[in-house]
Amino acid sequence: MRIVDLLSRDKIALGAQARDKESAIDLLVDLQAKGGCLTDREAYKKAILAREAQTSTAIEAGIAVPHAKSDCVSAPSLAACILKEGVDYGAMDGQPSDLFFMIAAPMDGDLHLEILSHLMVLLMDPDFSAQLRQAQDADAFMAVIDKFETAKYGAAQETAEEKPQETSVPAQAGPRILAITACPT
Repeated sequence: MRIVDLLSRDKIALGAQARDKESAIDLLVDLQAKGGCLTDREAYKKAILAREAQTSTAIEAGIAVPHAKSDCVSAPSLAACILKEGVDYGAMDGQPSDLFFMIAAPMDGDLHLEILSHLMVLLMDPDFSAQLRQAQDADAFMAVIDKFETAKYGAAQETAEEKPQETSVPAQAGPRILAITACPT
């Protein structure tokens, strides 16, 4: 699943304002609700706040990716915003967050983990986030995502369910690395 398939222009707010973490969450939840993927806005906000209570979803470099699975999510969705001025979102580097992607996922399956992983790989590229922050409108924002996503993953992507099963284990040329995270989801 591509990011551009889950994010639409009506779920992007550029140059937005928020006073604090909760108002940033409200803004993003409103974008998700406007996109039509939520059956209960307040229940979804509670799920986001419950996830944030476990540990902040802010990463470094002014980026936060709040996410939650909930029964009130009718279809997987992304919302995004860039704030004029960042807010304290509890990032480990102590910097305010101004670039947000919010993932809304239904309870069935682990698509949210695939989306989160896919998005985090792109967000690790400082040029990606810099170009997102420079986008003048939602079309330009989507174009940046499409450009980087296509360069990294190609034009068409398969979900885990669509990928054919490999019959043999490919030979490894170097060491294998296993990363374990403490993400509660």
